[in-house]
Amino acid sequence: MGNRQEPLIAIVMRPFFNSRLFALAGLYLALALAYNVATPLFEAPDERDHMDYADWLAAGNGLPHLVNDRDEVGEIWQPPLYYALVSMLIAPIDRSDLATIAPLSADWQAGLSRLAHYHTAAESFPYRGAALAVHVARGASAALGLITILAAYGMARRLLPGFALVAAALVALNPQFVFMSAVVNNDNLVIALCSVAVWMLVKLIFDLQRSTGSREQIAWYVALGFVWGMAVLAKLTGLTLGLVIGLTLFYLARRERSWQPLVMGGLFTGGTMLLVCGWYFWRNWQLYGDPLAWNEMLAVTGGLVRPALLAWPETLRYAGFLRMSYWASFGYGVLAPDGFYRLVSIIMGLMGVGWAVRLIRGRRMGVTPTRFALLILVIWSLTVFVFLLRWMRQIDATNQGRLLFPAIAALGVLGAAGLAALDGRRMWLVKTVTVALGCWAAAMPLLVIGPAYATPRPVNPATIAQPVDIAFGDNIRLLGYDLPDAARLGEPITVSLYWEATQPITESYVVALRILDPVGQPVSGVDVLPAGGRFATPVWQPGRPFRDTYELPPITDEAVPGRGTLLAILYPRGEPGMPLLVSVGGSPAGHEARLGAIKLPPAVAVSAAPARESGATFDGRFSLLGYDAPQSVLPGDLMTVTFYWMAREPDGRDYTVFVHLLDEAGQLVAQSDGQPRAGTYPTSIWSAGERIVDEHVLVLPPDLPPGDYSIRVGLYDAASGARLPAQDPAGNGYNEDAVNVTVVRVLESTP
Repeated sequence: MGNRQEPLIAIVMRPFFNSRLFALAGLYLALALAYNVATPLFEAPDERDHMDYADWLAAGNGLPHLVNDRDEVGEIWQPPLYYALVSMLIAPIDRSDLATIAPLSADWQAGLSRLAHYHTAAESFPYRGAALAVHVARGASAALGLITILAAYGMARRLLPGFALVAAALVALNPQFVFMSAVVNNDNLVIALCSVAVWMLVKLIFDLQRSTGSREQIAWYVALGFVWGMAVLAKLTGLTLGLVIGLTLFYLARRERSWQPLVMGGLFTGGTMLLVCGWYFWRNWQLYGDPLAWNEMLAVTGGLVRPALLAWPETLRYAGFLRMSYWASFGYGVLAPDGFYRLVSIIMGLMGVGWAVRLIRGRRMGVTPTRFALLILVIWSLTVFVFLLRWMRQIDATNQGRLLFPAIAALGVLGAAGLAALDGRRMWLVKTVTVALGCWAAAMPLLVIGPAYATPRPVNPATIAQPVDIAFGDNIRLLGYDLPDAARLGEPITVSLYWEATQPITESYVVALRILDPVGQPVSGVDVLPAGGRFATPVWQPGRPFRDTYELPPITDEAVPGRGTLLAILYPRGEPGMPLLVSVGGSPAGHEARLGAIKLPPAVAVSAAPARESGATFDGRFSLLGYDAPQSVLPGDLMTVTFYWMAREPDGRDYTVFVHLLDEAGQLVAQSDGQPRAGTYPTSIWSAGERIVDEHVLVLPPDLPPGDYSIRVGLYDAASGARLPAQDPAGNGYNEDAVNVTVVRVLESTP
């Protein structure tokens, strides 16, 4: 089995000395570093718990007890190998701030944030203390990921010599694999060891000689058993390697027409595995009465254990998310753009088509070493998948693609085999797939991961366009806001607030924004943590003002058109009935801060035409298109006059409409002064070209004598009392800048 004149390690490693493979490995390590830096501490699945376990061992404690130490160590039920390796790396580093550097977020526990921890500048580069320890541990995970990539290359070099680099790239450039390889998680060790074990099986299938008693073959069996035992000590998933190891040994025995590979391989492989990890199961048996400590594990898992096993149809539906999370699902709910998932769906579809072509072409071929090795990769992948399905039936939050990664090297080879069946000699397809995956993998830290955890940048208060001086409670100030002049129908409303902490804040507060229509009913609103949970109030730095942007839903159909008002409220998380007191300029203002105005447009543009036309204009700013008025009324009536305005060049100021009723002697007998539409649609929000229907009601005196009365209308500035110049269509001015619109007859009242 190999050249006896060379050391075994040289024979094993020779295929990996490849410049293109080195380049891929370098690219992967650079990506892992970028993902490492972009991901805040403990924002990967269970990373804090994994780090606690390693810290426990680094502090000199022995293996934790699943009952007695349950409150001290996270992931306590996992086998210890990964944590022991990491503990040796972090032991020299001061980790005294591990418990405080990134506290668990109560906002995340309440389901209000996708950030599981509060983050501060203590995590920033240059790394110190616990932050340095975490990043060192992440570096170890990245090295384990490199082993997985090399194992995929080694398998494919035997099975698909021309596409070995493609198989490695399907692993190395998978964004989810890079992400998991850049965080602290024992999955990385079991993935690497399982990949190496399967690569060793492929080596055995191709390289076993008939001299089954050779020392070299025994060495391979012992090495395989050692890797298998180490995989079990990394995670119990490693136990499932037994199926493909047994099938491979059985195949070798049949091929060689000798039971020696099965018997000898089974003894040396299984025996070595038990020597490596058997003590762990014996310890569990002695402490908990169960080699797997299954019940204690379920007790530690706690609330994630389902009260009853999930039905198989529901399990398969639940597993549907694996097709996304296998490729990209970062942290706690950070997903890639839809375009990426469409891309990988196409890639997986091409792989499936390629395998259909491969099966059709080779349906009459016998069981060759290549075909059996590919079958072992399929069986191993299915084994991992089936055991994951069984796990999903019992434990919630387990439809995570990373849990398929013990088979990722095998899946990479199988995927490359599918693509190879469709590709030509120039390999355009696999090159396109590799480049596309590489571009997305490189873009994820910048386009997805970084923005998902980005905090608002500090601002200069002097640059705030709409400054205010509003205090919420004792520790929080609102320095200003940005608000659009008008809402757009069917579109969300973007609002920016400028906050500053005056003192450290221990409570997490929710920002409640409301837009009220002119009659005071809420027509849009949102309750959200600052920066969507990325910058909760407990991590605000006193004296560091920042801008926070919110997106409010479109205004409701029930909104009354006119001038709306933006309200801001702060309340403790989970206690909306306990808002903070508000003061404006030092004066108490209740529990709500009333900010700027926003125009709420009508759902349908005004198209109604007046019964009588006018054509009068007011200082070129507004036109009176016409009006509706009764021809006759009775004393004591409520007389309604409707005016049809059009804004020509509005100046953004509020003008008051006056409507006067004059007798034949020119004496005022009734009037109505007010902003258009009873003050709900003032001229300050009118837009050029907009039409407005404006009703005014005059209360007629009950003793009003019969006769003809004139209606006059105009506009004036309430602050100064000055009327806007009124002109007729010919440009002639109206007397007293009041337009005589019509004459109405007051009839004699009947008893």
